[in-house]
Amino acid sequence: MIRHTVIFTCKPGTPQQSISEAIENAKHLLPGIPGVRSFTIGRDLGLQPGKSGEMAVVADFDSVDDLKTYLDDKVHQDYIKDNLASIVDTRISVQFEI
Repeated sequence: MIRHTVIFTCKPGTPQQSISEAIENAKHLLPGIPGVRSFTIGRDLGLQPGKSGEMAVVADFDSVDDLKTYLDDKVHQDYIKDNLASIVDTRISVQFEI
């Protein structure tokens, strides 16, 4: 199984409502993409100020091919364009076997 983890920081001045909407939209759109075994997204709790992002995604896939399918899927690409492109400043991800 492959775990895909992404941490996002948002552009300065990003409204909290925009972050909340991006999270809610992801919860409704992304878990239904073929190959997604599990999907979680959430906002940082602020327990380590200056050391964390604003939100993170953890998604599991049975195979690398399933992950690639997810990354290339139109729903995923449209989600990025419509929800993240205007608010995300930095993105870092890791993929590893579990």
